[in-house]
Amino acid sequence: MNAKKIALGTLDAIVKIVFVIIVYMLISKYAKLAYNYGYQVFNQTAVSSGTGRTISFTVGSGDSVDTIAENLAGVGLITDKNLFKLQERFSEHHGKEKAGTYELSTAMTPEEMLAIMSGGQDGAEETASQSESAVQSEPDTGDDGGAEGEAGGETEGEAESEETNGG
Repeated sequence: MNAKKIALGTLDAIVKIVFVIIVYMLISKYAKLAYNYGYQVFNQTAVSSGTGRTISFTVGSGDSVDTIAENLAGVGLITDKNLFKLQERFSEHHGKEKAGTYELSTAMTPEEMLAIMSGGQDGAEETASQSESAVQSEPDTGDDGGAEGEAGGETEGEAESEETNGG
């Protein structure tokens, strides 16, 4: 009987020690995972540095964040779809994604992509077409503006002198 009690006591102690070690390992593993996710949520990085690769990305009407995250990961704009979902959840753009086609780059952070998809910034297509029209109209306005500016200045001066004389 005495040997049986010692054997059971030893087995009980071994099971408890193994249980404590397994619990410690799980807590350690998930604590590291939670820390990394928390760090990455607030310290966002782009997939690539420099200019990156521009990709045309479409958000469909009624697409959920899960769908958007899967599609972004599928085309290589993000590395971790679960992390993107957390970043979207904690961003100011939560639930504001709009349907449309956007020009996104691998050099953009998830926050920048969310800002574009939520309408916080114009998409690259709209921005590019607006800047092209502005650049094209500047030389025309600049050339004509000099001649018109002088004539316009005289007209304004004449109008001011008429107002002074009239008042």
